[in-house]
Amino acid sequence: MTTVAVEHVLQTAAVILRDAEYSFLITLGPTRDIHARLMQHFKPEADLTVWFGASRSSRKVREVQFAPRVVVACHDPRRAGYAVLTGVVEVVEAADLRRRYWRDDWTAFWPAGPLGDDYVLLKFTCERVEVLHLDEGVAPEPRGLRPAVAVRRGETWHLEG
Repeated sequence: MTTVAVEHVLQTAAVILRDAEYSFLITLGPTRDIHARLMQHFKPEADLTVWFGASRSSRKVREVQFAPRVVVACHDPRRAGYAVLTGVVEVVEAADLRRRYWRDDWTAFWPAGPLGDDYVLLKFTCERVEVLHLDEGVAPEPRGLRPAVAVRRGETWHLEG
């Protein structure tokens, strides 16, 4: 059986998120409905924290306030591979961070810019990473039929299973 190093699983997930323009943010609503939406994320931080811009009045913001555990799913845009990250989201309103995590082409959605009343950030903190990527060797036995899974315990990551 081939063992994949936890660092390789995390690095592969980070590369997938860096290379992809979009990911799916999957939330749970108050009526227990699950909603997935395609979102333009910012490149991940070293610890796999991922930032998203959002409308304060959006359903997604209401849903993460109701149930902050979410899933971020992304596929490698160039090769056969994917990463699914599970964690918690918090709504962030700090002006300096809203300026930092802003794209000029978003003015069509938020005409008042990053400091407008309707623009907020979603800060995703990753707790679990699932990766399957044959080209990168992240395909545990048997034959890559299941993903490699890393789970964070405190500040340390461990392979699951």
